[in-house]
Amino acid sequence: MVQREDKQAASRGRPVNSDLTPAIMEAVLSLLADEGYARLTTALVAKRAGVSTATLYRRWPSKRDLLLSAAEQIAESEMPDIDNGSTEGDLRKLFAHKRRVLSGRIGATLVALIGESAHDSELAAIVRTSIFDPTREHLSTILDRARARGERVSADATSAAHLVVGSILARVAFTNTESDSGLFPESDVALLVEAIARATEQANDKSSR
Repeated sequence: MVQREDKQAASRGRPVNSDLTPAIMEAVLSLLADEGYARLTTALVAKRAGVSTATLYRRWPSKRDLLLSAAEQIAESEMPDIDNGSTEGDLRKLFAHKRRVLSGRIGATLVALIGESAHDSELAAIVRTSIFDPTREHLSTILDRARARGERVSADATSAAHLVVGSILARVAFTNTESDSGLFPESDVALLVEAIARATEQANDKSSR
């Protein structure tokens, strides 16, 4: 009976992102940045967030549950689809949003998690859910819209997502990203736009040659 109640408590808490308070989210990110994934515990999160361990365990009975909820919240911070009328315009809007979302502690935390995820398949799935999948979905929408406008699209959304996410994480890991421009500077944006947007061409342009 106790085991069943524990499972019911877990099912009540884990999927509800609205219950992930700003204090707890900040505690998770700060501990990951300060201590790393291996040393992160629910007890430390509770202490830093200023909540009881009993409260935290009722919502997230394990570290994996806590990280999954955090990843879901990060993923939900993705912008709604915006149509600027051109592939380049859509891409630049997406990149500007990534710059805002992944600046500072969130970007640094994701780099730390990626390093650990090479040895942890569940953690790898959490990281993928929070950053890669939303990026790929946005790019797929942008490229589908380009096709609908009559552009011949040779770019692949999955490959493009690897380029975009890789560029962001490389900047976070190897450069000073205290400013927005440091995370995703115009030079990177221009290269990515060239690689993705220029992989499309107007069908009528080609047929008129």
